Amino acid sequence: MRSKLIRISCLLVLALGACSPTQPLANLTGIPVTITSVTVPTKIDTGTPLPPPPNLPVVLFPTLVLIDFQDTNHGWGIASNDGGYILRTVDGGTTWLNATPPGLTGIGYSTNLSVLNVNTVWMLVPNVDFFTGLLYHTVDGGLSWTSVTVPFGGADIQFLDGSTGRALAGRGVGLGSNPVEMYQSSDGGVTWISVFNNDPTRADTSENLPLSGIKNGMTFLNANTGWVTGTRPVDGEVYLFVTHDGGASWGQQSIPLPAGYESYQYMPQAPVFFGSDGFLPLMIYLAETTEFTFYSSHDGGTTWTGNPTNANRVVTPGQYAFSDALHGWCWDGGSNLYSTNNGAQTWGSTLTSLDLNERLSQIDFVPGIGSQFTGWALTNVDEAGHSQLYKSTDNGITWTQLIH
Repeated sequence: MRSKLIRISCLLVLALGACSPTQPLANLTGIPVTITSVTVPTKIDTGTPLPPPPNLPVVLFPTLVLIDFQDTNHGWGIASNDGGYILRTVDGGTTWLNATPPGLTGIGYSTNLSVLNVNTVWMLVPNVDFFTGLLYHTVDGGLSWTSVTVPFGGADIQFLDGSTGRALAGRGVGLGSNPVEMYQSSDGGVTWISVFNNDPTRADTSENLPLSGIKNGMTFLNANTGWVTGTRPVDGEVYLFVTHDGGASWGQQSIPLPAGYESYQYMPQAPVFFGSDGFLPLMIYLAETTEFTFYSSHDGGTTWTGNPTNANRVVTPGQYAFSDALHGWCWDGGSNLYSTNNGAQTWGSTLTSLDLNERLSQIDFVPGIGSQFTGWALTNVDEAGHSQLYKSTDNGITWTQLIH
C-alpha cells in the first residue's frame, strides 16, 4: 500500500510549502496552511485508456490546484475556478471531466482529497468556520456521491481501505501553538469518534502530542501506527511523533543526527510509505543555507536512517514525489531535476526542458512503459487566475503542456 503526501486541504501550518522554505524556523509566523496525507495502491500502468465515464461533462479550462494520478491514464484533481470542481481524467490529464457533486460550490484550496483508487475517493469540504465540514464519498468514479456532516473542516484525512479512516483536525493556531484533535472512522467515514485532543480549554486534553509546535502533516501506516510531523524553533529537535493505538496516545520518535547537527533546526514532513519501506522528508536549516534530505526506513517506521553530511543524499529544496520504494523525484522548478532509483540512498540531477522556477506547485510520477516514468508538473495559479499542467513520459527530462 502506497502512502502519498499531497499538498492542499486546510490543516495547519506554515506558509512554507512542501519543501521550499529558505528562512530559519525561528521566523515562522504560524499562519495556517495545509498538507494532506492520503493512501492509494501502488501506481501501475494500466495500458489502454478507458472511455470517458458517461454523464461527466468536460471542463475545458480548469484552474487546477491539486492533482493525484493513480496510473498513466487515471487521475483526480481539484480546480478552483467557477465555484470549484472535483475532476477526473482517463487520458493522462489531456481532458478533465466534471465529477462535482450536484449543487456543490466552494471547492478549491481548502478542499481535501483522500484517493484510495481510481473509483473510490473521499472529499472534505470545510464550512466557513473550518471546525465542521461535509465529507463526500464516491465508489463509482464520481458518477454518484454520498455526504455526511463531520465535526472537522480543516483536517488531514486518510483512508487505509474502504472502512478505516483517520482525521487530524486543526483547532486553531497562535503563539507557536497548534491544538489538534484526532478522529477515527471504521465505517468508511459515515461516523467518527474523537480519540485525542490537546486543547487546553477542554477537560479531556492530553499533552503527549504537544500543544506547542505547528503541525504540518499526518500519515498512518495501518490502523494503529501513524505519525504527525511539524515544527517549532528548538535546536536539534525533529518534530516527529508516533502513535501505536490509532492516535489515542503519542510519543516523540528520535532519529539519528550527525555530530555537530544538534545546533540546527529542522522541519520534517509526513512520511511516505510503500509497505514497510518509508521516506521521511527533512528540511535542515543550517547557519548559511537550507538543505533537504530524505531519511528512510525498511521496518515500517520503527527506525529511520539518513546522513545529511553525504552530499549525494542532499537535494535542492523543492516539490517531491515517490512512485514506489525505489524511485523518487525532487524539483524546485529550475533547470535541474533530482531523482533517485535506489530508495533515496543517492540522488542525481538531470537537465530538464521546462523552467518553472518560482512557479512550481506540485509534481506527481507513476510507472510508465518499460523503465520510463510518467510525470506531471502543476504550477501555482497566476495573476490571471490560471494554472498550467505539464506532462513528461521520459522521467521528467522533456515536458509537454496539457493545460495553458
